[in-house]
Amino acid sequence: MSLPELLNFCRVNLGETEAERLIGWLAWRTGRASALAGSGDPLTRLEHVLTHWLDDGHRRALLAWLIRRRDAGAPMVPGQPAGRTPR
Repeated sequence: MSLPELLNFCRVNLGETEAERLIGWLAWRTGRASALAGSGDPLTRLEHVLTHWLDDGHRRALLAWLIRRRDAGAPMVPGQPAGRTPR
């Protein structure tokens, strides 16, 4: 699984609110400030995070984890109520 696959998955499956929440969650998990995610819309900022904050192994693990959550009907981002997919 490559960075383009992860980016495509996020663009197809995450709304702007979810992308922003994922940025915050990844910032917390990596010990960074979400303000360092760049500027622009949430999906552009998420692309920056996925490209610059994670290595290939972490990106593969994140994509697999997101796919499992989607397939199980769980919220895509931790802390989001189940059954709600903001777009």
